[in-house]
Amino acid sequence: MRPQTNTLNASVANYSIGFIMLIVGALLAMLISTGDSTIGLIAISIPLVFGFVILVFINPYFGILAYINYSFFSNGLARYIPNIPLGLGIDFILFLTTLSMLINIKWESAAKLKQGVFYVTLIWFIYTLFLVVNPELGKIQSLIYGIRGISLYSIQVIPLVLLYMDSKKDFNNFLKLLIVWAVISTIWGFKQIILGTDAFEARWLADGGNVTHILNGQLRAFSFYSDAGQFGATMAFVSFITFILSFGPYSKKRKLTFLAIAFFTFLGFSISGSRGPVFILIFGFLFYLILIKRFATLIYGLVIGIILFSFLKFTNIGSSNYQIFRIRTALDPKEASLMVRLKNQELISNYLENKPFGAGVGTTDVFGIRFYPGSVLASLPTDSWFVSIWAQSGIVGLVLHLLGLAYVLVVGFENIYKLKSPDLRYKMIAVYGGFIGIIIASLANPIFGQSPMGPIMYICMVYLTIANKLDVEFLADENKKLANK
Repeated sequence: MRPQTNTLNASVANYSIGFIMLIVGALLAMLISTGDSTIGLIAISIPLVFGFVILVFINPYFGILAYINYSFFSNGLARYIPNIPLGLGIDFILFLTTLSMLINIKWESAAKLKQGVFYVTLIWFIYTLFLVVNPELGKIQSLIYGIRGISLYSIQVIPLVLLYMDSKKDFNNFLKLLIVWAVISTIWGFKQIILGTDAFEARWLADGGNVTHILNGQLRAFSFYSDAGQFGATMAFVSFITFILSFGPYSKKRKLTFLAIAFFTFLGFSISGSRGPVFILIFGFLFYLILIKRFATLIYGLVIGIILFSFLKFTNIGSSNYQIFRIRTALDPKEASLMVRLKNQELISNYLENKPFGAGVGTTDVFGIRFYPGSVLASLPTDSWFVSIWAQSGIVGLVLHLLGLAYVLVVGFENIYKLKSPDLRYKMIAVYGGFIGIIIASLANPIFGQSPMGPIMYICMVYLTIANKLDVEFLADENKKLANK
């Protein structure tokens, strides 16, 4: 079991299972008698939720796993089960898991929270809470809804990972989860491109999704994510990580497996038609070349990068292919949608000129339209994660947020340079490159704060800053294997 957790008494388990089965039987009887599908859904969900609650209170670790997995498909699931706020499932899971943590934690274990990443996250959360006194904020409901993705999730996830997912096994399992979900996501994306969307996805497109997901008659695959942008970013992130791991200190079979996954998920990125995630690959690979300390390789890599950039920037070769054409437009400084975004940012800048603390959390984009219809910010899409932070928390908040990310990048960079385990070193280089790539891509898209990249980024923040601790465990296992040979 994980530290600070309880064990499950056999009699409690028996009574719990019996109670769950009783509920299942009663609800199934209701389903049979009425034929109502809603009751059928309740019959399935209530006992599962009840069992999940018991499991999380026994061990918060299961809550974190549920949070990671649910974040991949929660948005897509809403297309199949409309009129139910499935997005609040993340809030329920995190609240339950955080409550279990507070109940189970022991003071001696709380020492694990003495990490810089926890303190910068706590400061950022307190600042966003403080914005409740912002005179520009008209409705407290908007702050309650908006603060979730900006800071509430992070102040829950980061302590949970520090306490319950800080081992070598946990880190490796996290990477495996990313890879498995990325492969499944890409398969689903190809299903949409090759076989077409199903009835539920088609209805979502008809309800407005087609405006951004069918361009020039070409469908942009979105898999079971909120949109093609989030799908493309996640696939580019995993493609980069697995590509870097294919160079790592592993067997030929593992290297080829990583390379195959990298290629497959890159295809997933390409069919999304997303342009911003290309910078995940560009900047991720740049920092990979820097971190491996092989400057001859860095020069070769830069030469290859310049050739590829020139191919996309200065030629039209391959533009008949939709995916290549979309990626090429990302490098066009006069591209129409970029001009619109820059114009919107100029208008937002003018509006915020005398508002150092922003217009208030929850005043932009979806929540701005919902709570402040007709307002200036509600009519101007922020498009970028950092523009959104700027608009809601002001220049003060933006600087504070950037300082927190800079802390992670500096500490992560320093840790990687000191790592002694070849295995961990390559994994951390891959994570670092992907992490900074997402930050760059978030300049143009709201990738950072959405699922599943939001949860992934929070967890990566922890691992990058505790890499030195993981290094001890990785090295011990590697030395043990060498001794047994």
